[in-house]
Amino acid sequence: MKKIKVAISAILLSSTVLTPTFAANYCAGVRGNGELAPAHWSSMARIVENKGMPSTVAGGSSAAISIFLLDALSRNENLSRMEDKKRNEQALLLKTLVPHILYLYEEDVNAPTIMRLVSNLTGMGDAGFLERVRTAVKIAKDLPQFMTILGEYGPLLNPELAKGLKRNFTFYKDQISESVKVFGSFDAQNDKNIFYREGLVDFKFLGFLFGRVADFYAGYGSAQTNTNLTSFLDQCAQASEGIEWKDLIKSNPECKSSLYKSLNAYYEQPLKSKSVGHGRHKRIIYKKGKRVFPNKMIFSKVGSGLKAFPTTSIIIGSAAERYSKRLEEYEMKNAKGVKSFSLDFESELKYGYWGSSESLANVSENLKTLFPNDAKSNKFMGLEGGTWFEVLATSPAEPGLSNIARIPDGNLLNPESVINKKYFKKFLKIFPTLNAISWFDEANPSTGTVPFRENIYSAGGWSDLHPTLVLKASGCDDIVYVTRQGGESVFGQQIFIRLTGYTEKIRFWKDIKAGNRKGWDDLTEEEENSPWNKLYNLKNPNSSFNQSIRTADAVYCTNWDKFDTFKGEVTQALTDAFYAPVFVKEASDRGNYDFGYDSKGKSVDGFPGCILKKFK
Repeated sequence: MKKIKVAISAILLSSTVLTPTFAANYCAGVRGNGELAPAHWSSMARIVENKGMPSTVAGGSSAAISIFLLDALSRNENLSRMEDKKRNEQALLLKTLVPHILYLYEEDVNAPTIMRLVSNLTGMGDAGFLERVRTAVKIAKDLPQFMTILGEYGPLLNPELAKGLKRNFTFYKDQISESVKVFGSFDAQNDKNIFYREGLVDFKFLGFLFGRVADFYAGYGSAQTNTNLTSFLDQCAQASEGIEWKDLIKSNPECKSSLYKSLNAYYEQPLKSKSVGHGRHKRIIYKKGKRVFPNKMIFSKVGSGLKAFPTTSIIIGSAAERYSKRLEEYEMKNAKGVKSFSLDFESELKYGYWGSSESLANVSENLKTLFPNDAKSNKFMGLEGGTWFEVLATSPAEPGLSNIARIPDGNLLNPESVINKKYFKKFLKIFPTLNAISWFDEANPSTGTVPFRENIYSAGGWSDLHPTLVLKASGCDDIVYVTRQGGESVFGQQIFIRLTGYTEKIRFWKDIKAGNRKGWDDLTEEEENSPWNKLYNLKNPNSSFNQSIRTADAVYCTNWDKFDTFKGEVTQALTDAFYAPVFVKEASDRGNYDFGYDSKGKSVDGFPGCILKKFK
């Protein structure tokens, strides 16, 4: 395949003047949005189609998954060397992420059940995993059937739950039932066990699944996969310019079958031959073998390809020790009478960012110079040596979906240990048992499947959903911020207020949604001096949130919160994200963002969160 591409490139060079192979010099910050992550892909497809691949990206929570996929796409060496054509190819590949996931759910009938979870959790499939776990909880007295269900979804189920069932069956059965009820609700106000309760989903394995998807876009598949993919791009990239996937396949239905040829080649099961019989009766039979995946992107170092800064909230110091002890107490007391976990904002909470050592050092120094009085910038903590496995295991694993969690140490990670990890020991090598195998060995961190970073925990990537200040400190001069209209995340603010112990000090913390689009004023002195006001209040002109919007050169302003993918509104969310308005800070920048005009969007109150209000 590589020889073919070289030959084609030589012909093109002899007849065409090429633009630089990487002309894009802008940076992109992406706001996390939970199961609405497909809106990221639609937004970035529109931006990449017009500006090419960004040189630097940042984001947390579900945005960590999206920038992981952007990193994969940036590594694909099979794309055109002509800049305009390459932009269309990269944009089209971003548009195929949703049909790719739907392919796993709808078309690939031989796909392992576990691959369908990617569809389930993005609202593009049924609630198969959740429904089966819910059924398992209901019939827990029928242990054989219960274990069959656990075996079907074994690797997806948090192994700590399975181990807990063996240790304290009634308690953990109730915990699973509670997890099913609250899954995806992101209710920081009423979910009293949100920091302690083990999550249903094993985010380390889920990240491993997304790694399989990412390898396809990085060009790490078989020669046949990449040959088919090149054919698809040659056939459909130009026709896809300026339109969504759904419109492309209306006018060019062959593009769908062409994409599926690549996916068929990537996900095919290899045929294995076996000789049976003897003498004249000897014959060869063929049987489909186990699928083999490259497993390269998930173990790549963050920053080794696209310059990237995924982020998560970090609990350090004595708070990490307190949490560990509190978690033991939570199980011992069957979740009754355990004090809610909180920490000291000044000394026990950091905002962690992964990246290359050099990039993190530059950001750390420049934040001190550029934003010396900014509360968020003062929380910066570099996480060196991290792999994407480490990022996807923690940043998307927010409270409600996971408890406060250990962080894998990418510096010590052995990919083979992850690839070959066993999930359940089996009885008579057939029936799954509750003898689940943990990722971490708390007693001896060096001997577990995955070593963890010592003395720190992650509480998820809700902490910096507007990472433009980090991008500015990294040297970016042209920053586009992909977000949605509205104030700061209600969930993120309420998690922060609970975590920092301010529930009794901020009167309206339970009703924060009511004033979120305009922010809160008329604060008490204590509320005025609170870290919440300094970080997230839209009414505070000097809040980190407002400084972040001010620092962006352009804001790509979707309305994705209007849609519910679990109610089948994926298509509507994609369309909104593809045709969203773009607000520019300086009129002179309009030429760089002429693909999205402010007048195309609708807002009853002037797009809060996308453009700065006038402050008195």
